[in-house]
Formats: sequence, structure tokens, C-alpha cells
Amino acid sequence: MYNLALNDELVKRTRQSFANEEDMKAWLQRQVEALMIEYNTSQQTVRRSARAAIAAMRRQSELNGNAEMSLQDINTEIQQARLI
Repeated sequence: MYNLALNDELVKRTRQSFANEEDMKAWLQRQVEALMIEYNTSQQTVRRSARAAIAAMRRQSELNGNAEMSLQDINTEIQQARLI
């Protein structure tokens, strides 16, 4: 259960569109739930994309033969490449 603070003027204007308080509460409940569903769906998409990117980077690293390199080895490689 959450208590939300809403702009009083917006609530007042919105309330005029409903026959009673219960209808407005039901509508508001549906709106918030729909937004939460949309948000959760977009977050799942972001996570799937991130996992796919990590898997692709891992595959590329394995193909390049540097999958077993330590972070220190990678940093050394980068420093040497910058000297060239």
C-alpha cells in the first residue's frame, strides 16, 4: 500500500470527470498499474539487451583469444597500443 501526494489542482480537475470518488479511485488504480506494467516490461527488455551484449562480448573475446586475460593483462595491452 502506498500513499501518494498529488497536485491538488490536477486532482480537482480530474475528479470532475467521474461520477463519484470510487470510480476515480478505480480509474487511478488502473492507470498506475498500467504504468508499472509498462515500466517492468521495459526494464526486462533492457536486461535482456544487456545480457545479449555481454554474451556477444564474451564470444568475441573468445574468438580473439583474449578471454583468459586478466584485467591487468588487458590494461597492459591497452597501454602498449597507445605507445604505438
